[in-house]
Amino acid sequence: MAVLAAASLLPATILATPASMPTFSATYSVRYGILRGTMTLELDHDSSGYIYQTSLRPRGVASWLRRGEIRETTSLRLVGGQIQPLDYRSVDTIANPPRRTDYFFAGSEGQVTGDYKSHAVNEPMRSGGHNRISAQVAIMLALQSKTALSEYWIFDRARWRAFHFEVIPEQRVDTPVGDFKTVEVRYGRDDDSKSWSLHCAPELSYLPVMIVFRDDGKIKSRAVLTEYSIEHQDDPMHATTQEITSRSGPGNQAQ
Repeated sequence: MAVLAAASLLPATILATPASMPTFSATYSVRYGILRGTMTLELDHDSSGYIYQTSLRPRGVASWLRRGEIRETTSLRLVGGQIQPLDYRSVDTIANPPRRTDYFFAGSEGQVTGDYKSHAVNEPMRSGGHNRISAQVAIMLALQSKTALSEYWIFDRARWRAFHFEVIPEQRVDTPVGDFKTVEVRYGRDDDSKSWSLHCAPELSYLPVMIVFRDDGKIKSRAVLTEYSIEHQDDPMHATTQEITSRSGPGNQAQ
């Protein structure tokens, strides 16, 4: 579903000062035309720094038409207040035949290598470049640090693509877990009619509470937050002081 492309945006030089990300788990109800689905976003710590995972599963009638899951994973490190991707993995079992993508990022002076549609990938790395989903984490971190956003690059479908975006404050979004004041990050490419919006809530450390996909200005899909858990800690690599906030909407159980 196109709503997963909401990750397709990244910062080139994203942060003015070092920051850390709270870890979180979030679940969304997705509508795409007549199709319905469930999307999850999860950020956690690992030996590299962070690991970020997204998944999308059809549900209801959509699960009869499209079975399977789209799962994307990236390992991240925090360097000088900037999120840097180390790799990217995608497995799409909704597609027939299933698709797998692997990218490896070798720093600003290295190469992006891997495999896309059974073809080898070997492209120069761009400074500050990201993949489809590491960009989401970088955007949240930029909003937390009040860093200006402009034009950024993302590696998607085996090539770099430039995205530009605008930040629209004071947008209200009503969800099953509450009514939130959000900052809307709206973005797209000059050569494409498609655009995306992340509605990020300051009170949830800029976790997106709604993700919207448009084509020719018309809304095609919407993902709305239905459940979340956020963990704050002083040291991003060691749990020294923790504050855990979680909430679920009607019909959900908080994790």
